[in-house]
Order: sequence, then structure tokens, then C-alpha cells
Amino acid sequence: MTTNPSNAPEREANRLTLFWQKFGPNTYPIDIDALVSGTFNGDGFQGSLSTRLERFDSFEGCLVKTSGTDDWTILLNSRTPNKRRLRFTYAHELGHFMCHRHLRDRFEDSEATLNDFHSDVEREANIFASSLLMPANLFRDEFSADPWTTELLCAIGSRFECSLQASALRYINLTSKPCAFIVSRDGMIVWSSKSKTSPFLRAFKFGDELPELSYAKNPPPSEVAITDSVQTGYSWSESQCCKESQYFDYSGNGFQYTCVEFTG
Repeated sequence: MTTNPSNAPEREANRLTLFWQKFGPNTYPIDIDALVSGTFNGDGFQGSLSTRLERFDSFEGCLVKTSGTDDWTILLNSRTPNKRRLRFTYAHELGHFMCHRHLRDRFEDSEATLNDFHSDVEREANIFASSLLMPANLFRDEFSADPWTTELLCAIGSRFECSLQASALRYINLTSKPCAFIVSRDGMIVWSSKSKTSPFLRAFKFGDELPELSYAKNPPPSEVAITDSVQTGYSWSESQCCKESQYFDYSGNGFQYTCVEFTG
């Protein structure tokens, strides 16, 4: 298998998805180990790609080329506590291999680089990973008809063994619905994403305060992580009413995830 550097990350992910769905077991969550073994150790690729899971101090994932060869290794940190994040890191490093190995011989990723939305290389590797782990055809078939809520977000994460963040970004990128996803902490937006059809939001950028009339700003006390979808009028947009649903992170990080779907 050869890599065309001009190909978009979605196209490279789709090539592997088609290979998996046509020649592999076509089961999901996808088995990345089986995909790598079946795709690159043969089929015209003049080299090798292997994976090692070990303890590392300086990175969560790394793609490195053996000097003087066309042999590559993906290194994954076994100390990563969140296994869904480890899966995404694995797919991210595979994205570097498919899309960027012509650029340099080593790619090293920490939590900071995996969440770097400004670097083209890191952003493309994230797009590749999301596209591979959550194929568009399955995603649309299984989830396009459901309302955009945190309950759906959790269902997507469970279906594909992906984090809430990765699941939300994939939904936002694929849906035709006007909707948004907001991550906040202590009443302030940390980051957010919205669909192409979403209206202008009152609060959207890092550091913006959550809208005063939003459910996100005034959630009821709760011992459970998920709240039901609630109508909150024009709380997020001056032009369209919306429904909100919240997911509260009780792991100690204090993050609040908000799914907003606009209803016209």
C-alpha cells in the first residue's frame, strides 16, 4: 500500500475502512492491531509497520522510522489510564504513518499535541483517527436519526470505544443538523465546535462565559452524570430556539459537556 501525500486524511482513513470492511472481519469497534497486521505486512508495502505497548515517560504515542530502512514502529504508552484515549492515540499515530511519513522520521505526541487544533499535521492525524474509528457509513446509518443529546454522545462512545470529545467532534462534522458541542468548566468555555448549519452562538470561544439563561449555566444539583434534554429557548442564539443536554464529569477534572440542538 502506498501513500499519496496530497490525499486528505479522510481519504486515507476511508482506504483502510474499505479494506477492513471488504477483506477483514468488518466488526466494530475496529481492531487496529488486526488492521495493521493485515494491511501493511504485505500488499505491496516495501517495509513494515509494527506496534509496541510499553511504559514511556515523555509521550503517549510515537511513530518512528528505523534508520536506513523503510520499517516503522508505533510506540504506545501503557501508562495511559484511559483505554479509549489510548485507542485514539493508536489511530492518531497510524494517521501520521498514512499521511505524513514523507515529512519526517519521527512523530512524538503528548496530551498537548493530541489536542493541538492549530498544527495542520496534528489536526489531520486527529481527523484520520476519528474517520477510521467511526466510519461515516456506520455513523450515519446508526445515529443520524437520533436527537443530539449527551445520552447519544455516550452511546456513540460505547459503540466505537471512543472518548466523548472524539465522538462529539465526529458527530458535529458529519451531521446536517444545526447543533453544537461545548466543553466548559467553572462557568467558562474551554473549547467548542458547531455544525456547518449551526446559527451564530452567543458564547463559543475559549474564555467566554456560558450564556446566563442556558441550562449549562444553571444546571440542577445532580448525582448522576447525564441530564435529560431541556428546552431553553433562545439561550444560545438570538435567531433560533434550542434544546440542551448536559454530561457532568465526576472524575475530578470538573468538565461539563453540553450538547445543543437548534429547533428553529
